[in-house]
Amino acid sequence: MNQFSRNGFGGLGMAKSELEALVSEIKKNTNQIAINKVDEIRVMQSMLNDKNFSIGVYDRTVGYIGQRSPRNEAVKFVKNIVAGTTGLDNKDAQLLAENYEFSKRDANFLLENMRDFLYIYTSTGRKINIMQSANTEACLYTKEINSTQKQIPDKDNPGKTRTIQTKGYTKLVTTNKSPKYTD
Repeated sequence: MNQFSRNGFGGLGMAKSELEALVSEIKKNTNQIAINKVDEIRVMQSMLNDKNFSIGVYDRTVGYIGQRSPRNEAVKFVKNIVAGTTGLDNKDAQLLAENYEFSKRDANFLLENMRDFLYIYTSTGRKINIMQSANTEACLYTKEINSTQKQIPDKDNPGKTRTIQTKGYTKLVTTNKSPKYTD
């Protein structure tokens, strides 16, 4: 187990995986927090194709319970699709799926569906657990913010304020706390 395995992600062996190298490269070359669609796709594609990467799996109360390989999970998904649509037996479908190289288009598809899912699911009023690691437990939910009147400085009349009407909107809320377990 390498240095990242118990902290959330890490390779199956001692060497740094391709995904870990990519994450390190992005961190090294990032000087501001910003949205970068190209990097999102690169990370997702690498995660789907990296046979040496696994992520730590944590339970809310007991802590670390094992490892999960995104590549292996994606291969199982493809195997099920191939077997279900072609009538191939699971062994042949598994061989085909193991040889599949996920593309940028596949990575983008999964990212867009992930965004859609988060939007739709949080619209139900429920929280969704988005991260469970050795150091944190994080959830997302949405909250409706009503339109309201607000006093702001009046730039045309220094020292005075004016009233404006704000628009209502849906706010995405993150809750983040230390896990119940101790490592």
